[in-house]
Amino acid sequence: MPSMQTRRKRKVGQTLARLRERSGHTIEQVAALLRRSAGQVSKYENGYNLCAFAELSTMLVLYNATAEERAEVESLWEDAKQDSTRIAFSSAVPPKFRAFLRTEADATTISEVQPCCVPGLLQTAEYAAAIQQSSYRIVDTSVEQDRLVNARLARQRLLEGDQPLRLHAVLDVAVIKRRVGGPSVMADQLRHLLAAGQRDNIEIQVIDYGAGAYGTMSGPVTIFGFEDEDPNTVYLEYPGGGEWVDDAADTAKFVAMFQDVSALALSGAESAALIRAQAEAMEEL
Repeated sequence: MPSMQTRRKRKVGQTLARLRERSGHTIEQVAALLRRSAGQVSKYENGYNLCAFAELSTMLVLYNATAEERAEVESLWEDAKQDSTRIAFSSAVPPKFRAFLRTEADATTISEVQPCCVPGLLQTAEYAAAIQQSSYRIVDTSVEQDRLVNARLARQRLLEGDQPLRLHAVLDVAVIKRRVGGPSVMADQLRHLLAAGQRDNIEIQVIDYGAGAYGTMSGPVTIFGFEDEDPNTVYLEYPGGGEWVDDAADTAKFVAMFQDVSALALSGAESAALIRAQAEAMEEL
């Protein structure tokens, strides 16, 4: 099966190439040290293959990488390695979620379709806690609830500042009607959505029942866009984890699908009116 170039492997490779060039070593010299072909090392640097961790350590020593550079490359390597579908029952934030957070922090735009729940970047603390508690079968909620909820809320700072992240979220109408955490918690969450939607960098749309079937309704899809020349990358979420889509042809399909879904959804003003009406209904319960 041919090797596939991905954004995360490419980030590792670009950093290694920069460090190698700074150190004055040629690809052939590195290949001889690693007992690899020059073509294999070139694939490492171009993002088609991911080196073994032992090879990574050898190259970092050869390139006289600083402690900060080593930590950066090892974090990038860890992200690129996350292609297992196993659920992590760790006391720390799961590796795949760490990869998601780093990608989110690097992105300048996020386009998201959520058929199930409010996007993490727009959740209130109480709503996030209710979501976390409901996952007790696959997440160690007794240990990690506060920590994971706080981590989720800290992400929302990306939406603030002079150059905030631009977020376009399309929500299934079921998301705003479901009483997550009870009527009071849900009413607060809906009011929070209304406030967020008034900001210039945030667009929120709702897909009403009348729209019928739509692409991506089977699960959450998040499309990350970047300021540099890196192509979009897509995250497909499922219970306990998710998968990355980095191939340019495949990500283009998801971008087109998102545009289709957005066209089916209510306008921003119509969506806000529906969210407001639902908040009022929750407050009366």
